Amino acid sequence: MKQLLIFVSLVWLSCSPVYAVELGFSGMTQINEHAYLVVLDKKVFHQGERVGILNIGKHGKQKFKPVTIADWHDDDGQASDLESVCKLPQTDDEYLLAESGYWHGKFGRIFHIQLKQQQAKVLHVYHLPNYVSNSEQVDGDNFEGLECVAHGQQTYLVLGERGGSELYRSGLLRFGLLNADKTQVDWQSYADNALPVSAPGQWHNVDGKRSIADLYLDPHGTLWAVATEDAGDQGPFRSVIYAAAKLVAPTAEQPLPLQLTTPTQAQWVVDGFKVEALAAPTQRINNSVMSFGTEDEDFGGVWRVLFAPLENSAQLVK
Repeated sequence: MKQLLIFVSLVWLSCSPVYAVELGFSGMTQINEHAYLVVLDKKVFHQGERVGILNIGKHGKQKFKPVTIADWHDDDGQASDLESVCKLPQTDDEYLLAESGYWHGKFGRIFHIQLKQQQAKVLHVYHLPNYVSNSEQVDGDNFEGLECVAHGQQTYLVLGERGGSELYRSGLLRFGLLNADKTQVDWQSYADNALPVSAPGQWHNVDGKRSIADLYLDPHGTLWAVATEDAGDQGPFRSVIYAAAKLVAPTAEQPLPLQLTTPTQAQWVVDGFKVEALAAPTQRINNSVMSFGTEDEDFGGVWRVLFAPLENSAQLVK
């Protein structure tokens, strides 16, 4: 507990007490006002839970329950490196779980699941766009954010390429359209419409920062992103949460459901934590405006809420 308090002292934002858990969160979306569906980034050869429900009780007390998926309905087997999750619009219990990308041409999947209490059924398996597959020699596509965006009866999928590699110095927002019967995703029609995103803030390694570690679309139509930087599995870690884009109506001239926010400004800076999951706030904690989960490598992870940024944050972050 003493070590945890040292990390808390490094955070200069207004937020709730920290509750440590043994898990590391790689993606998160809200199920209801006090529960979240979370994903963990275990590789295919690692056993253990990949999906779970985090319940928030009174005073922020947390309880994690694994979600069982008996059949992943794909020849590549169980999920490998799940990095993001979003709830499908106009459904009560359907979600998309996305892996980070392809490894030697394998994996690169999005699992469409139906959640029933602590069990989930895979309804469909989609594939991510494959621009550059990862291997021991190539650091290719790495999608660490996924958001489901509704416009009328259409559902767009927004992927966040993390950046911070030789191939992708900055982040990218890539787009796809889920067809009406939810059996496939059209990535090709939007292949040339990627939006570049460069995270604001001060960084020790500007070229190595990951501009998008997760995405969250709030009820006001703002797409939030979190950027991260770390020097190793024991840190030091730094995370910056910022408004990346705004929801707009697609047109023939501008076919995308989002427009980049300019200028991009940091709203929260979190030193000592590697934030990889963003989601809505919980009504269990009054006046919170967002929640986040961390993947702090050797230190596990924590969940907490955010309140409105400090008034002087604009002076502290440039």
